[in-house]
Amino acid sequence: GRFHSDWLTMLYPRLKLARNLLRDDGVIFISIDDHEQANLKRMCDEVFGEVNFIANIVWQKKQSPQNDATYLSDMHDHILVFAKYAKQTKNETVGWNRKLLPRSEEHNDRYNNLDNDPRGNWASIDCTCNKTSVERPNLYYPIKNPVTGVDIWPNTQRVWRYERESMETLLAENRIYWGETGNNFPRQKRFLSEVQDGVVPSTWWTREFASDNQAARRELRAIFDEEEGDFNTPKPTGLIKRMLQISAENDEIILDFFSGSATTAHAVLQFNAEDNGRRKFIMVQVPEGTQEQSEAYRAGYTTIAEIGKERIRRAGKKIKEEAGLMGANLDIGFRVLKVDTSIMKD
Repeated sequence: GRFHSDWLTMLYPRLKLARNLLRDDGVIFISIDDHEQANLKRMCDEVFGEVNFIANIVWQKKQSPQNDATYLSDMHDHILVFAKYAKQTKNETVGWNRKLLPRSEEHNDRYNNLDNDPRGNWASIDCTCNKTSVERPNLYYPIKNPVTGVDIWPNTQRVWRYERESMETLLAENRIYWGETGNNFPRQKRFLSEVQDGVVPSTWWTREFASDNQAARRELRAIFDEEEGDFNTPKPTGLIKRMLQISAENDEIILDFFSGSATTAHAVLQFNAEDNGRRKFIMVQVPEGTQEQSEAYRAGYTTIAEIGKERIRRAGKKIKEEAGLMGANLDIGFRVLKVDTSIMKD
């Protein structure tokens, strides 16, 4: 109990400050494991308000299970998402605006053109909904199969998605697919040209989607060679970039209260290089010492903050070199501010 109390006491004022610093359309992502997830959720409900809870994202942080685990191998972390003000409807003007993820080739590959429709590739979707004929009697009616002439009724436990007039329009516009032989149960055609430009993010982030801890360690080794530092479970830039993709416009300020190896700064620089953004970062890290037997300490990095600063320098230089002419105007500079010693007595 004392351990939980100490941790929560440390975190509470930071969360209060975080909420004060957020803009009205701001959002916070907090990574946490199972050990404190429940306590953190309750504290965030108090600080931000339960109504401003957005989601609990589950991130697959490991590729391989630990065979020496006492009970179950821990393979995931939680990412709690809270907004300063969460919109209750899409039409509200005040609150966090969630962005869409870019569409991938995998998403587009789901669309084809089985009937050579001149409108291009399409995917078939369900024509029914999860309402019964008792709940929605206006959605329970027959439609005629144009090939066989047979009337097709939906299931009484799962009626049509649209009212009769709308369904007749879909049929007239050849937006209903009956299968290659014309005898299948009808499905609606959704054309690729008509879908939105992006993809709505989900709460399940696989390592293929958002990278993992192993990739994070490789990123550090690529920058520091063998000077990996005192980070057993660093966060990958891929994870932070996914957060930025759904939350940050190209001129936002991103604040990380627990900078560690400065992954967030690295991710911001990468993201700016990719879309010509002007995002800025603020990294906060106490001057926690590195272990004397570690490679980082022997390399001259006596604090974690020193490792983070050097990572930003090297990562910025590398990103700018890889960007070539595209990175000519990329700002990779940063300023270091330190808190002075206190005049307050213990």
